Amino acid sequence: MQNKIMSLTTLDASDYEMIDLDRLVIFSIIKIESLGLDLSLENIIVAAFRLFPKRFSLIGYPEYPDATRVEKCLWRCKGKTRQWIGGKTPHGYQINEKTRLIATQVEKQLTHEQVFSKQKNKTRLRRKESIIKDIRESPAYQKYIKRNEDLITESDMCYLLQGTLDTPSYILQKNLALMKTFTEELDEKELLDFLMKMEIKFKDFLNK
Repeated sequence: MQNKIMSLTTLDASDYEMIDLDRLVIFSIIKIESLGLDLSLENIIVAAFRLFPKRFSLIGYPEYPDATRVEKCLWRCKGKTRQWIGGKTPHGYQINEKTRLIATQVEKQLTHEQVFSKQKNKTRLRRKESIIKDIRESPAYQKYIKRNEDLITESDMCYLLQGTLDTPSYILQKNLALMKTFTEELDEKELLDFLMKMEIKFKDFLNK
């Protein structure tokens, strides 16, 4: 069993940095199933860490998995709102149609850059440009350029950062930092200024 999980290929962090933790855990669950292993909490923790070490390691101890982080993801995924998986920790988890749908979506996101690995620089540029486009089209930015900054809500901010109100704050912070980096690299000064103002406006929300 241990050898099977350790056979999982660790992915490049740049391929999954914009995918939220819950979806990465769902992808890990499907990978475990493909290996013919039990969907136990322990197996899911190890698989998620093996596949996505940059997102599932303990802060300050990158060589160890963060079990609590995985457990929180599982709790959210099996909640009444999502119901992406079934089951409970003591007895193992269960896959349903939503599980497979989410995993398929994640796989498409993960393989996008790998398909174009020979043109990685071009792919990264397209990705940056796509994110810049998303920022410009976001409700938050549209309100901002119309001088309706006071009308920008926490929900708008989450949408801007490619998350929801349920997304952990550290993921939103990570996405914000990445967007600021992209706007700097592409010399989008107005967008960078916008992001910095939003960071100040929603400081408490992003650090809750």
